[in-house]
Amino acid sequence: MQQNSIPNRLIDTAEIEKLYAFTDKHFVPYYDLQTELVDHLANAIEAQWGVNPNLSFEDALAIEFKKFGVFGFTTIVEERQAALSKYYWGKIFREFATFFRFPKIILMLIMTGVLYRTLLLSSYNNYIILALFGIMGIIEIIAGYQWYRKIRRQQKVTEKKWLLHDIIRNIYIMLPVMLFGNSLNFLFKMAVNGTYGHWQVVIFTIIAVPLGFLEYVRIVKMPTLIDQEMARIVKNHQFVK
Repeated sequence: MQQNSIPNRLIDTAEIEKLYAFTDKHFVPYYDLQTELVDHLANAIEAQWGVNPNLSFEDALAIEFKKFGVFGFTTIVEERQAALSKYYWGKIFREFATFFRFPKIILMLIMTGVLYRTLLLSSYNNYIILALFGIMGIIEIIAGYQWYRKIRRQQKVTEKKWLLHDIIRNIYIMLPVMLFGNSLNFLFKMAVNGTYGHWQVVIFTIIAVPLGFLEYVRIVKMPTLIDQEMARIVKNHQFVK
């Protein structure tokens, strides 16, 4: 007796294409996250076909998408962005924390003492402070521009958008621009009012030295790790469309 059911029905290449298009249409622009969702949806649809092989692809997809709730994939994107930001900022601050342990803390204390004495003895410490922050701001601009170019190159080579690129923009471009832009504006207004007193020098020194080491970690130490992670992500997301 001939059966109408289709045994062992599997997702084909055309349907994989449709799943990628579906995730992109529902506000998931990042290929790595798209691939994970496509893999999840494909497995779920095939599981449905194991129970009901006659179910159409579109109906099976609609059933699975409803399971993501009213906001669809938006919640997943936001959760992954938050988790990845937390992961990389955690690595930055763990590396930064090593400068508060022996022997690196000796270097931090020496630099703090040197900067404090220099500012305290100078009749132009207001302009020295402004210049130091200006230099740090320029370094941030250069680093941000380098990351911008690197992201553009990677997107051109892979022809895809990646979630990690979005995190890099926040860490190396958006946040520093806002932080140093506001700081330089504030310091410039203070600088024109004359030299800083003892407590102003103390506060600036306590802030500037750790901030300089944090900048060093972000700009010098982290890029190698991020490059390795980006290469791993690209390699691991070869779910061919």
